[in-house]
Amino acid sequence: MMSSSDDLRELYYEFGRAAEMAQVMEAEAGNFALVYATMLVNTSKITDEQREFFRALLRDVNKRTFGNLFRQIQKMGQIDDSIVATVNDALEKRNYLTHKFFREHNFAIRSVEGRKTMLAELREIQVALSLAHATLSAMTESLSQLLAKLFGRNLLSEQEALNLMAEGKRVGI
Repeated sequence: MMSSSDDLRELYYEFGRAAEMAQVMEAEAGNFALVYATMLVNTSKITDEQREFFRALLRDVNKRTFGNLFRQIQKMGQIDDSIVATVNDALEKRNYLTHKFFREHNFAIRSVEGRKTMLAELREIQVALSLAHATLSAMTESLSQLLAKLFGRNLLSEQEALNLMAEGKRVGI
C-alpha cells in the first residue's frame, strides 16, 4: 500500500495534470478563433494593418476567459448541441477545479480515503477536459480543411506552421 506521502504526491500530480489539460483545452479554443480569422488572409502578403489586427486579436484571445471565448466561438456559427454540452461540461469542471476543488474537499486531504475520493474526482475531471480538448481540436482541424477548400489554399504542413509561428514572433505578431 502507498504511504500517505505517496498518495498525497499523486494527488498533487493529478491536480497539476488536470490544470495543464485545462490550459491546453483553453489554448485550443484560441486556436480555433485564430484559424477562423487567419484563413481569410493571404499569409504570404500580410500588410501592416493586418499585422496590427492580428496582434490585437491575439491579445484579445489571450485575455479572455475560456467561457467568454467559447461564447464568442458560438457566435461564429452554429455548433451542434452535443459539442456545446461537452465543452460546457468541461468548462464547469475547469472552473470547479481552479476555484473550488480543495475548498470543497476541505479536510478530506488529511485521510487516505479522502485522498482516494479526490483522486477519483480529478480523473473524472481529466476525462471531461480531454474530451473537450479533442472536440475543440477536431473543430479547428475541420475548419482549417473547410476554409482551405473554400479559398483554394493548401493546408499547412507542421513545418510550415512552425515557420509561420517563427516569422510571427520575428515580426512581433
